[in-house]
Parts: sequence; C-alpha cells; structure tokens
Amino acid sequence: MENKSNFVLVGLWNPQPKYINTRHNIGADILFSYCQKKNLEFELDSLGNFQSTKFEFENKSVNLLIPMTSMNKSGQGLKAFLMSTGIKDYELVVVHDDIDLAFGRFRIKKGSSDGGHNGIKSIDLSLGHNNYWRFKIGLGRPPSSLDPAEFVLSKFNNDEDEEVEFIIEDSMEIIDTFLKNSENGIKKASERRIIDVI
Repeated sequence: MENKSNFVLVGLWNPQPKYINTRHNIGADILFSYCQKKNLEFELDSLGNFQSTKFEFENKSVNLLIPMTSMNKSGQGLKAFLMSTGIKDYELVVVHDDIDLAFGRFRIKKGSSDGGHNGIKSIDLSLGHNNYWRFKIGLGRPPSSLDPAEFVLSKFNNDEDEEVEFIIEDSMEIIDTFLKNSENGIKKASERRIIDVI
C-alpha cells in the first residue's frame, strides 16, 4: 500500500456573520480562497463542528479545515475533526492573524508560544502540546488608543483592501511551496515584503 503523508491545514476565524471580513478572520479567508483556487468545496460535518475538504498533492493527502466554533474554541473544532477522521500521523499547519508582525509580513514557525492569541491557546489546550506549524499573517499593532481585541475584530480599512488581496494571493502560493518543501515555504514566507504606500 502506498504511504501518503497527511497534512491538516486549519484556518482560524469567528464564523458569526458580524465578523465577516474582519482582521481576525484572515486565516479562514485564506483557506476559503485556496479551496476555490483548487476547485474544491468545503462540506459541513453532520454535527456542525467544522467544515472540511481534502485533495492529493504530490503524494500528500492534504486536509483543509475550518472550525465552526468561535475563535476562542478553535481547538474543539480541530479535535472533532481528528476524532471524526481518525487521522493520527499528520503535519498540522494553522493559518492565523498575528498583531506582533507588521502588516503584510509572514512567518511560518513550529512550536512557538501562543503570543496571546486565543485561537492558538485553544488548539494548544486541545492537543496538549504546541509542536505544530503556524503560518502567521501580520496585522501590525493597533494604534495605542485602540484595544487589541477591538482591533482584530474590526474590518480592514479601504486603503488596506488591495494589500489584503495580495496577502491572500501570496499566502496561497506559499502554502503550495510549503507542501512541496517546508524549508522553501518558510524562506518564502519570511522574505515577503509589502510595498509601502506613499
């Protein structure tokens, strides 16, 4: 029997309609676009805990997962998926926003601290470890007058919209690169620069 390595890519978000297009949802937005690019469709599981789909990529079985729990309970959606599918050996990649990275900057790291991100805290708690990949999408720090929690739940400004499109495009390319070769994906992510708007 042919041995395929399993990947699970998770996009974090708040699924409630009032949070559509907010900064905190960029992880899921990237996977929704990636799913479209691959001509795939997410399917909701029977208990409504997650949406998922899968495809084959260069001898890898790649699962795309969107938890249907709130951001703070992302780990529950992931755990429900793993129990439902019975996947044991897999590489996990969580795509999520990060306010400690400049807007438009990317990082792919494994085993780092949650950095105050509640979705990551929930996944760490559910898995009992943090030894998985995180694809961080930089939002930049909020203005000092704005609470970080309010900032991540706000929508992107009009002058950021074009860059958000590029962020999503570049993220999808980096995911493909990472699936082919993780080192190349890490390098490509760290080298991403944004064009300064003057």
